[in-house]
Amino acid sequence: MSAPKAIVQMLLTGTRIVGRAFGDAYRQAAANSAAARAAAGNMKASADGDRVTQASGITVDESTKILNVEDVENREEIAKKFEHLFAVNDPKKGGSLYLQSKIIRARERIEMHWAQEKMKAEQTLAEQEAQNAAADSTTDAATSGASEPKPKGTDKTM
Repeated sequence: MSAPKAIVQMLLTGTRIVGRAFGDAYRQAAANSAAARAAAGNMKASADGDRVTQASGITVDESTKILNVEDVENREEIAKKFEHLFAVNDPKKGGSLYLQSKIIRARERIEMHWAQEKMKAEQTLAEQEAQNAAADSTTDAATSGASEPKPKGTDKTM
């Protein structure tokens, strides 16, 4: 076999191998993209319309798992765990910036949960106060009209 023919055969074989590799890589990337879209759809569906979860991309349950806490209302334990995990994962000390950012997002999500719960409590309190005020005003109107009858002849119209 001559040298030019061998070179052409090697180029064709190499081109086929590289072409197949690119084709396989493209198919794999398309499959990964479809899986990521499906997972994002599932996350949104599992959030049950919780806008805070959709905005932050993390649930309260995930946050408690990341920070390794049981009770989301135990602020002292959450602060302690956050400080420890944040310091341990400091990139300057050989830690992971990715893990450190996950820890920050977990704390932020729990803080959003606290704010959400506080707003709900304030809203419930305001509704109860409004109901009590309405009940008091109707009670006052009913008792003032019933206990003080008007004397006859005092209503003068001209």
